[in-house]
Formats: sequence, structure tokens, C-alpha cells
Amino acid sequence: MSGNPISNWGRWGSQDQRGALNLLTQDRVLKSFGLVKLGKIYSLAVPLEREGPQLPEFHKTWKVCHFWHMHNPQVSFVDDMVTMEVHSGTHIDALGHVWAENAMYNNHPESEITSQGICKNGIENVEYMVGRGIMLDIPSYKGVEHIGPHDIISGEDLDGAAKSQGISIETGDIVLVRTGWYRLFDKDRSLWMSRFPGPDGTLAPWLKKHDVCALGADQPTVEAKPPTYNSAPLHRFALRDLGIYLLESLDLEALARDKIYEFLFMGAPLRLINASGSPWNPLAIV
Repeated sequence: MSGNPISNWGRWGSQDQRGALNLLTQDRVLKSFGLVKLGKIYSLAVPLEREGPQLPEFHKTWKVCHFWHMHNPQVSFVDDMVTMEVHSGTHIDALGHVWAENAMYNNHPESEITSQGICKNGIENVEYMVGRGIMLDIPSYKGVEHIGPHDIISGEDLDGAAKSQGISIETGDIVLVRTGWYRLFDKDRSLWMSRFPGPDGTLAPWLKKHDVCALGADQPTVEAKPPTYNSAPLHRFALRDLGIYLLESLDLEALARDKIYEFLFMGAPLRLINASGSPWNPLAIV
């Protein structure tokens, strides 16, 4: 990988497991707090429930309540047990979620991946993600309610949307891409489940050029599914080669409604040790 231009291996040291999170320096984090003017907070998470948005091939999220009565008749308790895929609902992929050619991000070996978890590049390396967030509204840019099921979002599309919204993409940004596909979840579930439009592996040079921290979208895979790029999927380029995080199944509808394109982004995954990802509830604050 040393000669590969689409790579960040070794950029932050040979033992690094944080990837593009290193771009969120104290100065950049502090600057991002200057985006808060109104004190309004948007949750970007979809409902986490059995029939909530997730990949059709995943096991359904399962939750059951259990309760017990105490000897004191004035108080009783209820609790919940949850079984779920960590990549269900709104979630963040760990850098170790994808590997190829016997290696994960930063050349950590495939042998670090076991049935007990991934011992390198696990989600515990992401204690939090705080920085400048931008939302690129592709349907609004193209004048449609949502992009088509076979549409591929290119770097030119992202740059064009940014220009039309009057914003620039800066180093360390958390870039959220709205496809409008989330709108179909309740309107046409069968179409929503059939495929997911989005960027593909050809976006890799754009990601490297703009040096972003994370790329998110309002569908469960961020990239187009099924993939259209023959060489390698976007997951490989983003996670494994560049150490850029993927944020999946976001709800960007309220941001689009209010035309919020720049904000303080805050999110923290669960401290799941050696896990390949985590559910979370990211926030946009303006």
C-alpha cells in the first residue's frame, strides 16, 4: 500500500487505529463550536426497532421487556433485553469492518480478526466524533424528491451540491449525503429494500482530495448496493485504505426541510470492545 495514492496508511504512525479521526484536532473541534448560533438540536438517528430501517438480510432487532414487583407495593421495575446487529439502524462502521489482501486499515493483519472480535481497528478507538458537519442535499440540487434507484452519486455531484448550497468542503469535515431514499421506507418498502443508490468506488479520489473524516448517508450502506464499481467497493477505499468512517442509515429529512447545510456534528458510539461498529444517535446542532 505504500505506493498507492488512495491510502492513508502510515500517515499517523504505523500503529494508528483511529484513521481520519486524527483530523479532528483541538483547533478544528473548537472552531466547529462557532457554528452554533440558535441552540437547535437535530437527532439524525432512525427508529431502532424490529421493523426499522436496516439491511433486509440482517437479523431483525429483537427487544423484550421484563419486569418484577418488589416487596414494597409502591414501586416496581421494568427492564429490556435487546439482541441486534450492531450495523442495524443508525450506526458507524469501525475501520476494521472491512479487510482485503490479508490486511485491515494501516496494514493491521487479518489475523487480528477472530470470532471474539477484531483486536485492531475496533470501534472502541472512536470515543467520540465532534467536528464540522455538512449536509449535501443531492435531490434538492437535482430538483427531484429522491434520486433514482440506479443513480450513482459522483464527486462532481457532491461538489456541485456544495457550491449550490454556498458551502465549501474542508479538511476533517463529516460529510452527510442526502439521497432522499429514506422517504421511501414508509411510502414504498419493497422499492426501498430492493437496492440503495449512492456513491460507488469511483468516489475514492474525491475522498482523498477533500481529506474528510467521515462520509454518511440516509440509507443503510452509504455506497450504492448492489455495487457498480468492478475494482473495489467504496467500503474498502474509505475504511481500509483511507481510514475514513462510514455513517449509515441517517435521517437527514429535518435538516433538508430546514435547509441546514452546516452544523456542529456530535456523536459517540457505544464502548463495544473489539466490535466492527456500533449503533449511535448522532446530533446536528445549529
